[in-house]
Amino acid sequence: VGVPRYNKLYESGKSKLTLIEPTKEEAQRLREKYGKDVTILECTLGNGKMGSLHTTHYPGCNSMFEPDPSIIDIFYSINTSTGSNFELKDTNTVQTIQLDKITPRIDVDYIKIDELGSELNILKHGQNVLKDVLVIESEVEFLPLYKEQPLFGDIQIYLNKKGLSFHKFIDVASRCIRPMLFSDNVCEGMSQILWADAIFLRNFVDLDKYSNTQLLKAAYIMHDLYCSYDLVFYLLNAHDNRTHTSYSLSYAKRLTRFPELPKYLLNPKEFV
Repeated sequence: VGVPRYNKLYESGKSKLTLIEPTKEEAQRLREKYGKDVTILECTLGNGKMGSLHTTHYPGCNSMFEPDPSIIDIFYSINTSTGSNFELKDTNTVQTIQLDKITPRIDVDYIKIDELGSELNILKHGQNVLKDVLVIESEVEFLPLYKEQPLFGDIQIYLNKKGLSFHKFIDVASRCIRPMLFSDNVCEGMSQILWADAIFLRNFVDLDKYSNTQLLKAAYIMHDLYCSYDLVFYLLNAHDNRTHTSYSLSYAKRLTRFPELPKYLLNPKEFV
C-alpha cells in the first residue's frame, strides 16, 4: 500500500533495485510497475530447506510462522476469525533459498525486509551479504503475533554482533486491547505497541570501518529515506576530515531549507 520508501533511491537513477517476491502474481505486478530496469527474483528466502508457508485471508499477513490466536485476538482491528486478516486459509510446503545463495550474487548497501517473523532467519543465512551492508530497515514485532517467531530483541542482538547498531523506530503501530476502544479508529491503539520498522546502521561509533564511498552512501540513504540530518552531517564531516572536502558545510547551509520532519520519522518526547 502506498509508495515504498526505497523508491526515492530508485527514482534518483543512482541506485540499482533488486526485489525478491515469492508470489508469481505479485512478481508480475512488480514487473509491470518497474519494467526492465529492476531485477525481480521469484523465490522464498529462508534457511535453504523446505518450509511451511501459512496463507492468510489477507496476503499481507502470510508468513512462514503460524498466526497465534491467543495473542492476535486480544486486540481490536486484528483477529483470526473467519474473513479476518489473520484467518489461516492454507498451509503449503515451499522450498526456501538462502540470501547468500542467490545467483548472481547481490552486493547491497541497503536492505528493506518485511517477512512477518522470518526476518531473523533470512538475515542469519545472509552473512556474506551483511558484511558490506550499510543500512537495514526491518519490520519487527514486540509480541509474538505468530507462534514461536523471533522478536525485535532477537534481531537487534544478532545484528549488533554483525556490526550493525539500532538507530530508530519508524511507523510504530499499536492497537487497543479488547474490550476497550480508545477512538472510532480501531487502528489507533491506546497503549500496546505491536510492531514497527526498525532502522539499523553500520556501527557509526567506529567510522574507521567505513570507506570514503560508504560514508557518502550511508549519508545519502539516511537523508533521503529517514531524515536523520544530524547523522548525515556526522558522516559527511568524517568524510571531509579524511578527504579535505567541504560536503558537511554545504549540507549545513541547506538544512534550513529542508521541510519539516514527517511525524512518523520523529522520536518525540513531551515533557509535562
